[in-house]
Amino acid sequence: MSDIEQTSLLYYQSSDCSAQWGDFLKTLASELDAQMSAEENRAFFYVLGARLADRLSLPQADTLEALEQSINVQLRSIRWGWTRIRDIHSSLEIVHACAPMRQAFGDAAMSWSGGVLEGLYAGWLKQLGAGDELQLRQVGQAEGPSDALRFRLAHPSLFV
Repeated sequence: MSDIEQTSLLYYQSSDCSAQWGDFLKTLASELDAQMSAEENRAFFYVLGARLADRLSLPQADTLEALEQSINVQLRSIRWGWTRIRDIHSSLEIVHACAPMRQAFGDAAMSWSGGVLEGLYAGWLKQLGAGDELQLRQVGQAEGPSDALRFRLAHPSLFV
């Protein structure tokens, strides 16, 4: 079992999900899909994520380990999974697992719901001093049973 799978299993074992909003959120996602394209939904959710970063601000972090720990404290407080951050050459890779997007919005929303995490991470990194010359982007689609999403913070030229 991979490290991501093991950590995800431990996360799921310690979490419960509220059915309180389930039908409403799936209906909302269905209506959003009917009214907007996947790109428009992604952009809308990106803005929501950036606003959420303002509400859930992070303390200054001097190391990637401290940043990862601060992010995981905030994610745990809203039961949105967990993250791992690593330095890979000239970029940062953020792996976010166990986000409740599929459970909240359904399978069809997986093409755009990662935008909320993209906005959240971009907002947090900007708060902590990431310059405008860097961009944060989702790389690929959800992977594995934990719906792991990968994001990269890098100069735009590295995304080509």
